[in-house]
Amino acid sequence: MKILIYGSTGFVGKYVVNKLIGKADVFLAVRDETKAKNQFNGKVKTSSILYDLVAPILEIKPDVVINLIGILRETHDNTFEKAHYEIPKKLIDSSLRVGVSKFIQMSALGANLNSKSRYQKTKAMAEEYLKKSGLDYVIFRPSIILGKEQKLFEDFKKYSKIAPFFLAPCDAKVQPVNVYDVADCFEKAVNTQLKNQIFELCGPKVINYKELFEFALKYIGIKRPVIPVPKKTFLLMLPIFSIMPDPIMTLDQYYMLEEDNVCSGSYPGVKDLLGNLRDPFSF
Repeated sequence: MKILIYGSTGFVGKYVVNKLIGKADVFLAVRDETKAKNQFNGKVKTSSILYDLVAPILEIKPDVVINLIGILRETHDNTFEKAHYEIPKKLIDSSLRVGVSKFIQMSALGANLNSKSRYQKTKAMAEEYLKKSGLDYVIFRPSIILGKEQKLFEDFKKYSKIAPFFLAPCDAKVQPVNVYDVADCFEKAVNTQLKNQIFELCGPKVINYKELFEFALKYIGIKRPVIPVPKKTFLLMLPIFSIMPDPIMTLDQYYMLEEDNVCSGSYPGVKDLLGNLRDPFSF
């Protein structure tokens, strides 16, 4: 079986690749082939997307395509519409051309065509396009994914150099999932007959952001108080954040904060796929 993975060198991508090495013929669609091969000790094959995004699909003709491409914040050249909709659309269209057996899409909890958040809206747009494409698919919608490389830890390291304390929305909740569980779910989707299903990926416990932030600070070994405040406090602070070179929060992220980042129960989840759940705070 040939598996082609986009977004393989990111946080989640590394875990997914390592889970699949040795269980399939793994190809990575990357910009820097040498870097990718070194990252995985030469145990994978690579194909360049430096000049043509879909060339790897057309050349390799994989059995399965996994798309992990996603951004948390936009740049002038890389918008949510481009990263979350236009790119998946091209990958899906090319997968149809070569007869890919299954397309596995990384979406996000809260994906909704009617969301005020363009992050969530564009994730939902890709889901809809995939569902209507005629390809067999599996869609994963994770809550926040915890693992050693989670960006939250780096952000806290950076901001703790100037912040004597941190604010946390007291009226918002999240349901973190362990990155190893996420990787196992992708492996399950590849190596079973799963098709045409959406899965919500959450851990066993719903927590508030104060608890999440306190865990992050403890994990990186930094002592700072975390003060709970209503989430509307962050809306009032957005004008201040907007003048920062690397804003703590954007308006789009605030829109996402308006809804709890927890599993709805309307779709199967990690336990349905794996039989049990790891502790999301142990990795």
